[in-house]
Amino acid sequence: MSDFEQELLDLLERNGKFDPAREEVLRLQITSEFARKKKRLLIWTWAYHIIAGVIAIPGFMLVFGSQFGNEPYSVRAAIQGLALLLFAESLLIVVKLWYWIVHGRLETVRELKRLELHWTLQNRQTTGDK
Repeated sequence: MSDFEQELLDLLERNGKFDPAREEVLRLQITSEFARKKKRLLIWTWAYHIIAGVIAIPGFMLVFGSQFGNEPYSVRAAIQGLALLLFAESLLIVVKLWYWIVHGRLETVRELKRLELHWTLQNRQTTGDK
């Protein structure tokens, strides 16, 4: 649990009056925290895409290189190139699935945190008015 999440839990557990301005500030903090996490996720995703591209380049060179150069065609080199291409494609598939799962989880948790904050502060308002 990050320091921000711990601070948010401590704030929600304290008793106090409902403050709409404070709720808006907390909502913006939650949104910015999850935007930071999404940015980090996007950076890692692009890094793995670049790694897969770097792996695929030698594969293409091994499979199609003999057509452009003066080298004789080698079945062994073509099989090695296909293996590299298959590995790069598998890496891309796994990275895209990982991104889809983690991005969906981050979006869901962000909305749940915002909803939890809203409900907690609304309950304080209704119990504080009585």
